[in-house]
Order: sequence, then structure tokens, then C-alpha cells
Amino acid sequence: MSPAATETSTNGEPTAILRPVNARDARIAVGCTPCPLEQHEVWQAFETSQGHELFGRFLYECEGKPTAVISLYRYTIGGQPFLWAKHGPVWLKEQTPEREADLRRRLVAAVRARDPRIVFIRMHARFQAPDTHELISTITYDRTYVIDLRPGTPEAISAAMPKDGRRGVRRAERTAREAGCTIAEETGLDRAAFEELYAVLEETARRDGFSPHPSQVYWDMLTALGPEHARVFVLRKDGIPHCWDLVTVSGTMATAYYGASSNASRGFRGAEALDWFVACAMADEGRTGLDLMGAESTRVPELYSVGRYKRRFAQHPTEVDGAWDVLVRPVVYRAMVQARRARHALRRHRGA
Repeated sequence: MSPAATETSTNGEPTAILRPVNARDARIAVGCTPCPLEQHEVWQAFETSQGHELFGRFLYECEGKPTAVISLYRYTIGGQPFLWAKHGPVWLKEQTPEREADLRRRLVAAVRARDPRIVFIRMHARFQAPDTHELISTITYDRTYVIDLRPGTPEAISAAMPKDGRRGVRRAERTAREAGCTIAEETGLDRAAFEELYAVLEETARRDGFSPHPSQVYWDMLTALGPEHARVFVLRKDGIPHCWDLVTVSGTMATAYYGASSNASRGFRGAEALDWFVACAMADEGRTGLDLMGAESTRVPELYSVGRYKRRFAQHPTEVDGAWDVLVRPVVYRAMVQARRARHALRRHRGA
């Protein structure tokens, strides 16, 4: 065993262990450490609603002290099973390259022993390593912008923003108001009202070139997480919804998880006015930050356009752990990669 792959004591004996735990033990281990909602036990209800069974929760200990906690859910891609720990693990002690690598090694061994069909584990890491691979599907991010809400008041929050952002939110607030827009929290809306919001998302998707999830996914998130953890804020003009944000809350942090805006809303700066309203509302509740969820980096240049908008709200980006694929069955995984490349090449050829 490589010395860099495990924690060792002065006599060279391993001092790190990985063991399965229940929700209560995981909660106790996390204690007051900030925990992403996706790694919180309340997230299980949403994953279950999407058909993703909890594979297990694990506690990683070094020298007898809780060091990291991770929750994994079952997914499939191309008919092959994999595990996904969204925004996990949660590190409770110092996060070193050696500890990250050791945790992954132990986790792969535990998964292989329990279910040898699992092809890979998708999890987050700060440090790239030989056993971390770019995602076979979807994209990740390793930088984001967080609106600092600690100043407390709208005036103080905007004063801490870049100059163009400070001017921008004031202009957006004024423009939306003069256009007759209203902004309010609509958490607890019924399904018919939500379908009106979903139509705005479909318009957003057509404009920006992405495929939204089915309406049921967003509705399940709202109902499974409940109003304590999932909130809806809507900008309306003449009673018609033009922009909305689905905001998740975990501890003192809020995250703008999903959002949508109509084409018409650009004329009255609706999305910016709404995001500013949400930030002020969260600050009024005592939240310390509003995560705008993802920005470009050298690893993920695809997020450059959305990052241009978000950077107006914060003086600097916040580094976060990006997601990686960690192989459990390398031969199968590489075959999947080759098959996907072949399919994409065929589509490009047919479209030529």
C-alpha cells in the first residue's frame, strides 16, 4: 500500500477507516459543519421520488476522529449502474490530497465488495489525481459566485459588490418597478400555478439551447424537500409570471438552484431584479450567502456566458470541489466512453 494512499501512525500502521453509518450517526458526525443540502438526510426524499435509492452513508475517520461523511445514491447511464454523491463528501477535518485519495480507495473497495455491478462513483474532490476522471456525462463546476449576505441590509450588501453590479441591481430594481412588476415569494403554490412557471422555463430552454427536466422533477423537489428547504420566488407583470427562482436552503446558506426568465423580461431586467430580491430576502432571514451555482473556470469554459452575469454580484469567485468519476470497473467504464464517442461521431457525420 502506497504511503500516500492512507493515513498512518508513527509506527507506520494505518489509522484511517471507512465504515457505513445511519442517518443519525452521519448527522451527529457533521454537527455544526456546513453541509450541502444534497448530502443532508432530507435530500433522500427527493432522490427517492426520482427512483434513486440510497446506496449508503459512510463515515471516514482518521486517528479515531470523524474526518468526512458521504452519502451515495444509485443512478444508471446507458443501462449501467453508478453511484452519485452530489456535493459530497463533506469534509469535517483538513482536506488533504492524501486523505482524498485514501477515502476514494476505501470507498471503491467498499462499493466493489457490496455491489460489484457498480461501474463508477461520481463524487467531488479538490485535488485532481490519477484516479479522478472527467465526467462521462453532464458537466460540473469548480468555481461559483456567492453573494455575501453578511452585511445584512440591502445597502450594505450592494456596497460590497463590484461597482457594475451595484449599479446594475439598483437599475434593475428601478426598471422592474417602473414597468409595473411585482416580486413575491410563492412557496406553497399549487400544481396548476407551478405549470405556469414551467412554461417560462420551457421558453428559457428554447432560447438558451438546453433541455429542461420534466415538470414533475421540479415539483417533486418542492414537495419532497418542503418549504423549509425549497422556496419559490416569482416576478410577475400584469399578473403573468416572467421570471422565477427555485431556491434551496441548508443551514445559513441559500442556493439559486433553478431559475427561468421570459424573453420579454429582458426589457425590464426581470432576472436581475428577481435575483436581487431573493438575496435581500435571504439576508433578512439571517442567511450568510446566496450561491448562484456555477461559473466558468479553465476546466469548465462552457460556463463562461452564465459566469459573466453572476460575477457582477460578488467581488471574486469562490472555489468549490468539482465532480469526478472514480472507476470501480475500469474496463466497463472505458468501453462506455468509447461507445459514447462513437455515437457522437456518428451524429456529427450524419449532421454534416
